[in-house]
Amino acid sequence: MSKQSDYTPEEWKAIAAAPMLAGLVVSVSDLSGPVGTLKEAFAIAKGVAETATSTSAELIQILAEGMKTWGGRPDVPELPKDQEGARSALINSCKQAVDVVAQKSPAEAEEYKRWLVVLAQKTAEAAKEGGFLGIGGTRVSEAESTALKDLATALGVSV
Repeated sequence: MSKQSDYTPEEWKAIAAAPMLAGLVVSVSDLSGPVGTLKEAFAIAKGVAETATSTSAELIQILAEGMKTWGGRPDVPELPKDQEGARSALINSCKQAVDVVAQKSPAEAEEYKRWLVVLAQKTAEAAKEGGFLGIGGTRVSEAESTALKDLATALGVSV
């Protein structure tokens, strides 16, 4: 199983950022307002903590522990200002991280990419979209569902 020393600093930075970036793929696809955005950010952190205790993948365990140490805020790459450009850049960053894991630790790659999609799904389900003051709306909007499917497709995971 892999550990941080198996990767270059740039590769590790990308791998460590990918969980947050996977959640951001969904968040930028349908902006939820300040409360919804906070709920979505919390969903990523909670999802990392929950899955870290239930996985046998050392890489995911190491990343989850790391999030506790550095406060869950990895370096996020500079993103385009437009919504579609940002979403595409985030998906590409997640794909690059998965590709690095697949090259250096093929045994962990499948679980890592599925983990990223699970985190994106948890983000999508964290806050209702539409409605007024939490009344009405849908749990996962059409834009979020599309973003989730696009991420899963890019990573080769079925949803």
